[in-house]
Amino acid sequence: MVGQPEEVEKKDAIFNLVWTYNVKVVDQHKKACYACDGSTRGGQVRVLDHTYANSVDQTSSRIFYAAAAAENLIIYGADVLSAFAEAPPPKQGLWIRPDKAFQEWWVNHTQGPPIPHGHVIPIVSAFQGHPEALRLWEKHADRIICECVLTTTVHEPCLYSGVVEGERVLLKRQVDDFAVASNKKRT
Repeated sequence: MVGQPEEVEKKDAIFNLVWTYNVKVVDQHKKACYACDGSTRGGQVRVLDHTYANSVDQTSSRIFYAAAAAENLIIYGADVLSAFAEAPPPKQGLWIRPDKAFQEWWVNHTQGPPIPHGHVIPIVSAFQGHPEALRLWEKHADRIICECVLTTTVHEPCLYSGVVEGERVLLKRQVDDFAVASNKKRT
């Protein structure tokens, strides 16, 4: 997801980081996540492609659960880890300005030298917080789902259906969260 530290020109799109911190209630596991500040207040955003991404609405979500219940299917939930890192990068080059927390992570994770002062980190995939990231992820996920012989419904691009290994399958995609309904866990 990130490249090696480098120097860039001032005209390049350098984003600041925004951190979120969570503590999971079940096991008290602490989690820190970072994203780029893709808001216009940073002055770095130059959107060169579509930013709209489909999202399943409540009515369509209810239809998914009703169809699964009517067909007596079992529903499994899934969440994609590091979803945006799987999608291609935006057309606009993207760098992040490493803050102190990122610099500490860099040294601990790469076991290499600290990031030199004034250097930035190139982002080599879609990155959460960038205006194009959701759309890039959606296109990436949709392509993979369609390769699995599932087809989207006519009026709801986040609902899919098909036959996998002879079993009926329904799938609901909400950004990087999925609900899959089938007769068997293996399917």
